Amino acid sequence: MHQLGALTELDRAVLAAYCQAYGRWVEAERKLKETPTLLKTPAGYVQPSPWLAISNKSVDLMHKFAAELGLSPASRSRVTTRPLGPKPWEFASNDTDDEFFS
Repeated sequence: MHQLGALTELDRAVLAAYCQAYGRWVEAERKLKETPTLLKTPAGYVQPSPWLAISNKSVDLMHKFAAELGLSPASRSRVTTRPLGPKPWEFASNDTDDEFFS
């Protein structure tokens, strides 16, 4: 993405935030596999696991950051990139070529 010009130094904070949200989501999902989704409080009430809220919030944040970075199909269509230079096997002709190869 950086080579295409779709990701710059200015995007570093958004990318870091996306990675942090992803890490939290992975951790929350692992904990949800180990613990029940619904927990009983000491008072006897049933409530959702705190890991479920962390997972849901992390997914929401990832969705926001992904849109800003152009990682979703809809946002990707709005991303502009800088033109790529010549491919390594393509040579740009210039006047110095004539000097050496004539």
